[in-house]
Amino acid sequence: MKRHPALIPLSHDHHDALVVAQALILGQSPAPRSDWPTDRRTQVNRVIAFFTHTLRSHFEVEEAHLFPTVLAHLPGEADLVAQLLDEHDAIRTQVRELERDPTTALTVRLPALGRLLEAHVRREERVLFETMQREMQPDDLVALGTRLKRRIPEDGLCRVN
Repeated sequence: MKRHPALIPLSHDHHDALVVAQALILGQSPAPRSDWPTDRRTQVNRVIAFFTHTLRSHFEVEEAHLFPTVLAHLPGEADLVAQLLDEHDAIRTQVRELERDPTTALTVRLPALGRLLEAHVRREERVLFETMQREMQPDDLVALGTRLKRRIPEDGLCRVN
């Protein structure tokens, strides 16, 4: 389904997060010209920077604007929103653990973070956004888009560095 304009900036962020997730899962970027490091320790630095400078803000926007809108207009999706919030917390926790210990078991921990991030993004795109587009009133999506525009550039918050 084509993405509603109100959700496009978040979808742009999701694309960038999926690029990072794939690089974490594979241990290298799937893009041949990417500057994603192959050294796992350097990847830790990159993912911490990505979280600190971009993904954290994305989560904050979702938690302050997107999720409350969903709960107000689609109360039957409360369990889904709770799951997505739990995933935000789990991602934050894994990043904090990488900050605390940036060297141990990276061949296990980084792919695990990548899989969690990928599953989270796909759930938001394929389940939450599709449900919103199908069940919310167009005017409510436009109002959400107006609020999001104040917080998110058109091309999104996230940037893969």
